[in-house]
Amino acid sequence: MPFAIRSSRATAGAAAAVALAVLALPAPSRATCYASFPACPTNGDAFKSTLIASAAFPAGTAGEPMAFVDPHDRLGHRLVPLHGGRIRVWDGGAGFLGPDFLDLTGRIRRVFNEQGLLAMTVHPAYRENGYFFVYYTSNGNPGPGASDDIVLERYTRSASDPNVADPGSAQVVLVIDHQEAINHNGGWLAFGPDGYLYVSTGDGGNGCDTPIRDAQDPFSIRGKLLRIDVDGPDAFPGDPDRNYAIPPDNPFASGASGAPEVWDLGLRNPFRFSFDRANGDLFIGDVGQSNWEEINHHAAATPAPVNFGWVCREGCDTSATGGSSCSLGGGECTGHTGTTCEYPTASNLWDPILCFSNTPWVSIIGGYRYRGGFLPGEHQGRYFFADASHGSIWRSDPVGLTTAACWDDGNSGIYAFAEDHLGELYVVNGGARRIECLHAGAASGGCYWASWGGFFEDGFESGSTTRWSASVP
Repeated sequence: MPFAIRSSRATAGAAAAVALAVLALPAPSRATCYASFPACPTNGDAFKSTLIASAAFPAGTAGEPMAFVDPHDRLGHRLVPLHGGRIRVWDGGAGFLGPDFLDLTGRIRRVFNEQGLLAMTVHPAYRENGYFFVYYTSNGNPGPGASDDIVLERYTRSASDPNVADPGSAQVVLVIDHQEAINHNGGWLAFGPDGYLYVSTGDGGNGCDTPIRDAQDPFSIRGKLLRIDVDGPDAFPGDPDRNYAIPPDNPFASGASGAPEVWDLGLRNPFRFSFDRANGDLFIGDVGQSNWEEINHHAAATPAPVNFGWVCREGCDTSATGGSSCSLGGGECTGHTGTTCEYPTASNLWDPILCFSNTPWVSIIGGYRYRGGFLPGEHQGRYFFADASHGSIWRSDPVGLTTAACWDDGNSGIYAFAEDHLGELYVVNGGARRIECLHAGAASGGCYWASWGGFFEDGFESGSTTRWSASVP
């Protein structure tokens, strides 16, 4: 990693105070925090259908699916990265195709459940260039970086077979130093409507972001949402661990007051995030420590950076009030004493739009705001999310901040959601080792492609608001 990101914390803290003091962000609506949730009815199977059953996946945790990726190449397949490092190809049948799309098991270290192959996305021009990106924890040999470091790599699809990647095409995009602990690796990738690649990173592990306090340090790329240009000229030609350009409108693009990759800060372990295809808003699920799980929101019209407050705030509480899991002194949280959970606060820390008690919630899984056309109208514009320790899927109104519906099939282990080019949603249940679709119930005929032949027509991770817009072919 470059010197700027590993610079003195004293210098970084002083620069952070100057940089963040100038932010004057418009106040959105009040946040809502839930101390508890009513039990969901056990009706999940009435509104979900299994696409890929558990029998298709390898046994054990290495075979857990982590994502369900449409490569939008107009071919009849989807890509399914597994926790242990294999990427499988599904062609719509009962199981996977024979060969792996790519096998990264020899590069990955996974001795803890927050390690492994965590995310995958495809380039907006995948159909033309075959580029895709993976995010994993490295074994240090032959994986890049040191053991436990986080690696973002680009690979290329085989020129002769679209169901196979070229294992020799690896290009390091970014290596993130991760030597203090093995947890809090973050782990999601998505191209935004601006065509840039967004990367969520954890704070580096240990309780209360100790000992380094990365999340509030703008010179650290941990505990952040990063925004990089993977198509522009390399901004760091002398650094083998940073191979990308910096978008010129990034808030710290010059590097003088923060790491130029940083878009948002103050995050603990933002495991999953997504864009609202209708307006480009960001929704981030940030896994809490001991008291609160968070859904955070960065409206597309709001200038970056947004500081979501960790470690000075957890949920709706500050570290100074006792409601947070962390009781902090020292300069990094001076003045952050508000308790109303309205954001931004006078000290420019933004609270979540929704937060949930950590009992019984454990690991929030951010999902998507529904913009499809197959589910009934009451689902339109609602935000779907889950928790990895429960089988519940929740539906919330991110504007009115109400949680009005939930489904529960009793199977915990939801690791991610996916969205297709029409805005329909899918559930990636790593714990139960299966992929499911959401639908309007048995009377609707189940998954929408059962009555429509265009399932494999186009993709959803295009990086273009035009191509994101749902339309019937």
